[in-house]
Amino acid sequence: MKAISSIIATAIGQYVGASVKTDKIKVKTVDTLVSEGITSEMLVAPKKGEDVVFYGSVKAAVVAGFASNVQALLDKDTKTLSDSQKSDKRYWQQQIGSKIKDLRNALVKREAQGEDGEARGNVASFEARLKRDLAKYIAQIEKGEAFEFPAVEMLKHLKSASVLIK
Repeated sequence: MKAISSIIATAIGQYVGASVKTDKIKVKTVDTLVSEGITSEMLVAPKKGEDVVFYGSVKAAVVAGFASNVQALLDKDTKTLSDSQKSDKRYWQQQIGSKIKDLRNALVKREAQGEDGEARGNVASFEARLKRDLAKYIAQIEKGEAFEFPAVEMLKHLKSASVLIK
């Protein structure tokens, strides 16, 4: 097989350059969050009835990073949009959560490191991770709307499994 073309090499170089720049910005953002006392737990969406001011301000900051046409789309009432626009709006709303999750995951990694940057030895046990994951799946199914499986039955089994774990 022959070597890649100069066009491909240029494209790969541009991609790598952009991703390195993005990674550096992410590290700087996480540094700022840590210095301001923000923890990964603070970037979890609040449950119904809990205070949403902080999380709402994080979402607003994420939206402010989107292009102006995306911001305008997100501001529009969904009922007034075409099917295509509704699909686009749904995509960008999902991106808000995705970007917050990226930051939360970066904070989780940072919190797992010691002062010297070495990973801490306090890894959760298998049982603790399993119970946490089951709770996450239960919450996701309870929030969900349409599934291709019987959600009520699935919830019953997941909750039963969670009870078995001490």
